[in-house]
Amino acid sequence: MARVSISLRRRLRKRVLASIGVAFLVIALMILYFIEALNQSAAEKGLALKHRVVEQAFNGYLARAEDEMKFIGQDLSLRDYTSGHELDLLFSHHEVLLFGGLDFFYIEWKNGPHSMDPRARLFTKVNFQPLLREGLINRWTSIMTKDGTILLMYKKKLLSSEQENIGFLYGFISLNDNLTLAHELLESAQVSAVQIYDKVNDRVLLEEHKASVDLSGSILRSRLPLVSPVQSELQLDIIQKHAFSSTLLTNALPLIVAVGFVLLCFYFFLTRLVKTLLFHPLEAIAYRPEEDLLPFSELQPFKLQSNQYKAFIKAKERRFTLLAESIHSAIIFCNEVAEVELINTEAKRIFPDSDRARTLFDFMPISCHQSIQEALKGGLGVHFDLTINNLGRIYQWQAYSFQNESTYRGLLLVGQNVTQETSLTWQLEQLQPLSFVVQKKVDTDAILNELTYLSMLPSHTNTTHLQGWIALLVSVLDEISTVESDVSYLPIGDVFCQESARVMIAMGVEANRVQLDCSVKAGARVVAVDASFRGLVRVLFMMVMSNDMAERRLTVRFDDSGLEMIAMNDMAFRPLFCWMVNMLLVHLGGQQKTLQNNALQLNLIIEESESKDEFKPLAPNQVVAWVSNDYSNAEAVKEALERLGLQVEEYISTDSFFTQSSAVKKFDAVLIGCDNDVEAQSDMTQAMKLKYNRDQLPIVWLNSTLPVKAEPHVFTLTGCSFDYNLHQILVKACALEGVVPTYSNGQYESWVMVGGSRVTKAIWYTELENYGITTQWLVDLSNYYVILSYHTDAAVVLLAPQPETLLLSIQAAFPKVRFFSVQRWSEMPDNVALFEMVLPYSGDQIRLFTKGVMQKNTNIRSNE
Repeated sequence: MARVSISLRRRLRKRVLASIGVAFLVIALMILYFIEALNQSAAEKGLALKHRVVEQAFNGYLARAEDEMKFIGQDLSLRDYTSGHELDLLFSHHEVLLFGGLDFFYIEWKNGPHSMDPRARLFTKVNFQPLLREGLINRWTSIMTKDGTILLMYKKKLLSSEQENIGFLYGFISLNDNLTLAHELLESAQVSAVQIYDKVNDRVLLEEHKASVDLSGSILRSRLPLVSPVQSELQLDIIQKHAFSSTLLTNALPLIVAVGFVLLCFYFFLTRLVKTLLFHPLEAIAYRPEEDLLPFSELQPFKLQSNQYKAFIKAKERRFTLLAESIHSAIIFCNEVAEVELINTEAKRIFPDSDRARTLFDFMPISCHQSIQEALKGGLGVHFDLTINNLGRIYQWQAYSFQNESTYRGLLLVGQNVTQETSLTWQLEQLQPLSFVVQKKVDTDAILNELTYLSMLPSHTNTTHLQGWIALLVSVLDEISTVESDVSYLPIGDVFCQESARVMIAMGVEANRVQLDCSVKAGARVVAVDASFRGLVRVLFMMVMSNDMAERRLTVRFDDSGLEMIAMNDMAFRPLFCWMVNMLLVHLGGQQKTLQNNALQLNLIIEESESKDEFKPLAPNQVVAWVSNDYSNAEAVKEALERLGLQVEEYISTDSFFTQSSAVKKFDAVLIGCDNDVEAQSDMTQAMKLKYNRDQLPIVWLNSTLPVKAEPHVFTLTGCSFDYNLHQILVKACALEGVVPTYSNGQYESWVMVGGSRVTKAIWYTELENYGITTQWLVDLSNYYVILSYHTDAAVVLLAPQPETLLLSIQAAFPKVRFFSVQRWSEMPDNVALFEMVLPYSGDQIRLFTKGVMQKNTNIRSNE
């Protein structure tokens, strides 16, 4: 790529112009900043006046509320209201109560019941008696309730016509979302935001801003004490949106134009001065002789450097000539037309006529001309051999093209004497390697290819799993190298169970990732098993478990020709597996074939033996429960159980099992699935052991991965599940006494407990157990039909609020169901009986509640 020359004059102009432009921009910004600072100072002074206006608006709002309090107090003092009806009469003929400054009020009679404004429950749910103690007569005080409501409270003494104290009147203003007060404060002085802060109690009483104003930009803030009748030290903050003045640019424009004109005149003066004093003398240097001294002392280093560079090039040429003569290779340099520019002594010895020749083609053999022409055209990797008969030598020539000083393509020919190497190569070719050693040698390229593949996987590979993967490969390689191994006779289904578990543990993948198609009849056939057969099964599991195909299936069956195995895999680009399968099939005498769907089919003639143990079939009409939980391939397990002739009752979770299993008379076995939720699997097992009061239960665990801690007295299925090992483990489980999902105590109807934390459930469960009450625990009532269809007269205890519409629809569907609640909420329907209890729940409260519900149920039965 050719270099482009740079004009120093143009470069200087650009740099000076850029510097002046930056200076102009900085000065213009400084002018705008100082003008804006003056405007902002004026705005801050005006903001202090707005602070007083907002303060007056706040005090005026409190004054209106005090007038309303005086009005209510006079009305209560002068009129003789009937006890308990004063609120109805006040609201019936005083509209000012609905539109005044007070949000609600509270009447504390000296002799008689207290009266509370019903509007109070719109703001807070707490008990008012502790709050009233903080009130001050004829003074406003700020209080905060337990549910986070901020109130201003005013206390006024009620005097009868005889000036006797008959009670107290309390007025309240809520500061939570008080739009009326916030609007008055914002609009009184046209500010953007306002905040009232209680410094004594360290809390914000009121904070509001205009919805249409964005305060993320520039703002002005005023923070001063708030003088008010509130008994506390208050601070008022007001915020005003600060926008740049529209006249800012107009006021600063004349000054900016003047500065720009001055800088532009300075630019033209400077460029003229540099051109006269610097560039004109530089242009005159080109016409001076080379030997003359340069007129500027600053340019003397350039001339000295040029002289040193010329001396360096001459010394480099001499060193290269010495190097070319010292090595035992023939070197020839030529230009773009093949004219010889340099030839060393070794090359002259080979071609003695080179001194009289003009080009390479004049003295080199015709067999070399085509290769030379190809190299002159830019060909890479051009080489040829040349035998010199008169010297008895063989030279191997390499041609290298390069750019010479004229920017044309030159050529370098290097000839190396390879006579001795050629002779030794010919002698080695006469030797024949041992075929047995070649066959037994591990394909190192295949191993490197496999490791490269693992390093380029998109997902992170755990170190333990990678070590397990390599250990599996090493174990297969060891078994390939084993000449003889012990033979044992095992059911082929047991071999697949053992090897799938081994691969699963080493690789860290889920067992249900492989769909193993092996029937009970095929899995029970006893075959001769050696190390090569185990290695082949292990390789097939590795191929199927680690592929990325949608169907990961391994089919095992017997036909007239022997054992047939078909593995779905995507190992076309992983040659190590193909090599291992080939080597193992050599030992086993099998054949392989690739099907149209890229599946690998293996056929083996394998020795069989009759089983010593009598095959035990499953009893007919047996019922099993399949609790899938988060087991990812639950449908495949259900299909396998149905193929075994079992009646399968499927449940999606532990809760669904305990709530729906009562419809079944007896379970011969219970299968509990698990992927990640190991706690749910263990909890269900413990719950069943406690419920039936025995450890020996027909429970089978199906885990996607090997469980870290297996439950004692539980059958655990290791490896991938298929018909044979499901049959074998169910034979063991069904030999135990079955599970009868009926309730042992039918003295009372079932109780359905809804909601509650773990601690709450534990407390209730312990207490209810003493009364022999059957309880079922639900998070909510979203699946009520499944539960209440079996318990139409259940007592539903609500430990947490539920939607009103849902409770009414349940009551309509199941009229005999009774609802009980231990707490009140705002939308609680009438069909819910309230037994209000105080948190935390205690044993005494639960016992009283239980006796009350049981007594109520007894009365209902007697009426029926």
